[in-house]
Amino acid sequence: MSAARDAIRIGTELVSAPYLLDAAAAKAYHDGIEGPPRRRPPRGIHDDKDAARKAGFTAPIAGGEQTIAIIAQFLADHFGLRFVRGGRIEVSLTRPVLFGDTLTSHAKIVSVDTDANRAELLIQVANQRGEQVLTGTAAVRIDDA
Repeated sequence: MSAARDAIRIGTELVSAPYLLDAAAAKAYHDGIEGPPRRRPPRGIHDDKDAARKAGFTAPIAGGEQTIAIIAQFLADHFGLRFVRGGRIEVSLTRPVLFGDTLTSHAKIVSVDTDANRAELLIQVANQRGEQVLTGTAAVRIDDA
C-alpha cells in the first residue's frame, strides 16, 4: 500500500513486519543472483557452515545485496511509485546478517521539500538482537506525478 501525500510528514516513523532470513530465503536469493551454476563461485561463507565458522561466524551470512533488497522492498511497499520512480537509497552495511536472523526495517521522515517534491528519510535494518545491520538515507517523491 502506497502512502498518501498527507501521510508524508516530518517525524513519521515506519517499521516493517519482522522478516526471517532463513537458509531457504538466503539460498533462493543467492542462487537467483549468481547466474548459471558454472559461474557460481566455490562454496564459501554465504552458503557453507564450515567455511562460515572458519571465518569466525556462527552461521553462513547473507549477501549484502540481500539486506539492501529487504529495505528497498520495504520502501517500495510503503511508498509505491514514489520510491520506485525517482526514489534514492544510500546505505552502509554495518554488521553481517546470519542465516536465521530476523530483520526489521525502519524509516523516519526527516525532511519534506514540497518545492523539490521530495521527502528525505533515515533508514536502518536491525536484527532480533537489536543490532543495526544496515544504516543509511533514502528519498521518495511526495507526489505520484
